[in-house]
Amino acid sequence: MQVALRAERLAHQVETELEGEIEAAQPLANLRRLNRDDTSSFLEHAQRLQTLHPNWLTVSLAATSGAQILNAEQPGGQPAGSNGDIDGFRKAVETAKATVGGYLPSGTLAQTASIPIHYPVVRQDSVRFVVSVGIKPGTFEETLNMADLPKGWDGALVDASGRIIASTDRRHRGQFGIGDKFDIAICCKDNAAIHEEILPNGQAVYAVSQKIPLSAWTVHLRMPKASLDKPVRRAWLMIVLAGTGALFLTALLASLVAHSIAARRRVEMEGAEQVLRRSEAWRLLAVETADIGTWHWRFGSDNIEWCERCRRLCGLTGHLNSYDAFLATIHPEDREAVDLAMRQCRHDQTPYEVNVRAMLADGNVRWLRISGQVPEHGSNKTAGIYGVIVNIDKQKKAEAEHRLLLTLLNSAQEDERRRIARDLHDRVGQTVAGLSLRLKRLEVEAASPATLDACKELKKMISDISQDIHRAAVELRPTALDDIGLRDALATLLDEWRNQTGIDLDVFMRGLEGPRLAPVIETTVYRIIVELLTNIVKHAEASAVNVTLDRRPGQLVLIVEDNGRGFADGSATPSSQRHLGLLGIRERLELVNGQLKIESEIGAGTAIFVRIPLPAIDQPGEAA
Repeated sequence: MQVALRAERLAHQVETELEGEIEAAQPLANLRRLNRDDTSSFLEHAQRLQTLHPNWLTVSLAATSGAQILNAEQPGGQPAGSNGDIDGFRKAVETAKATVGGYLPSGTLAQTASIPIHYPVVRQDSVRFVVSVGIKPGTFEETLNMADLPKGWDGALVDASGRIIASTDRRHRGQFGIGDKFDIAICCKDNAAIHEEILPNGQAVYAVSQKIPLSAWTVHLRMPKASLDKPVRRAWLMIVLAGTGALFLTALLASLVAHSIAARRRVEMEGAEQVLRRSEAWRLLAVETADIGTWHWRFGSDNIEWCERCRRLCGLTGHLNSYDAFLATIHPEDREAVDLAMRQCRHDQTPYEVNVRAMLADGNVRWLRISGQVPEHGSNKTAGIYGVIVNIDKQKKAEAEHRLLLTLLNSAQEDERRRIARDLHDRVGQTVAGLSLRLKRLEVEAASPATLDACKELKKMISDISQDIHRAAVELRPTALDDIGLRDALATLLDEWRNQTGIDLDVFMRGLEGPRLAPVIETTVYRIIVELLTNIVKHAEASAVNVTLDRRPGQLVLIVEDNGRGFADGSATPSSQRHLGLLGIRERLELVNGQLKIESEIGAGTAIFVRIPLPAIDQPGEAA
């Protein structure tokens, strides 16, 4: 069971790493210039991303026929023939989805052995190009070596054709070698439990396999049967030999030590009782102080044993002990999550922890953290689940008050910006307009050339003032964001930013044509982009910027990249001003449950990833 769980966990970790590599290559497929079959800037973007990802051996751009157009590994980006992974390449073209290939020998896709990931460039529902990224096979070596396999077990990551991509560092035993052909017909069981197999060489092994759906790869774990059975046989032999001698010695010494053991046991029992009483007293004090209750649900029974504190925390009245009575005290919106977690714990014997709301008899709601697990001896069907309930009501209320305060503060800021922008446009703008009309009248009445020249100079100054007032009003609160939505407001903002800074800006927006997002999400995204572009101008010294805004099912993804100077650690910032800007971004994302991730390296630019979950009403429809 432990090895099977390790195999499943290994497969999930590898799949997560592959998804990360696919997402990292997405900005190359989203380059706006590829819409016009313009590949001039692809090499620069590919080399910059390859610098950010040391495990990338090469990045190539190929036509749908398979012929390369550009290859970042070659001098000047010259093409290097066709891609070696023909099946994976064709699958990416046919399905218009990113695909993961298998092990390729050196010189096939890159100068050394590589793993290909093909990302199709889809424009107007058709594949125009294919971006292929060659990854080092050793990328997955660390994942296997960190899997903490039980002693004696070897592991290998195998592609669909049976080639070994990565293995544990035990090659001197002759088990696995990178690029070797694996006996996949023997051990490639689909998500099977541990089973015994006979290899072609006659060796008996214990094996377990786990498929990786994303790539059709397989995680294989194997241990020679003799290695596991030999210690058992040796132990039995030693037990027999030792038992024979020990039987004689035991009979001889039993009479001598019996009285001593009995006396020592009495002393130890008395000491243990005293320690147990002190420990119980400390336990009760800790439980009382922390507001914690304990419970036990036996396997095969519908009743749960509750302590009195659990009853008080959950609002259980009388002597109700049934599982259904407990579920009835949980808030209806949280009931399904609790039921699923507890039943999975009973079925899979995996620990769980959930935060839920309990409905009290007086109508109030109390936040609780419920956790449970099956002890290591859970194979005993009478053991059941042991768990605790912790009162986290104060913590949750504090979080709610903090979130409410941030919401009110953000709303007040936006309202004040809107009011100031309206006053600038209406009051100050009208005054400037009146001044301009009065100046025109004065220009008509002017008699001398000097007065006419002064009027022209004043008209230019008034025009500049009017433009400054309009620009300030837009920066405070763009009316386009309220009137025509996020997509058009961002298009206007990014065009003006490109004209003002002269920086090459590549923009890709998708999924915003349908129903509009919630106002708070539109405002949050707009303000984040403004702050990031401001940071790039002030600190990055970049010459090219890429902005991607993608509305996907269940989430909104924003990626902002630059080729500036970067900084050493993505979790830090090079200046206090930039730190304050990112702090404001994190506070805005907290209001919409968003996440922020930063990737940067000195001299290789910076990439900012923002993810915002979308409620069901904000899902992209058919129009998106």
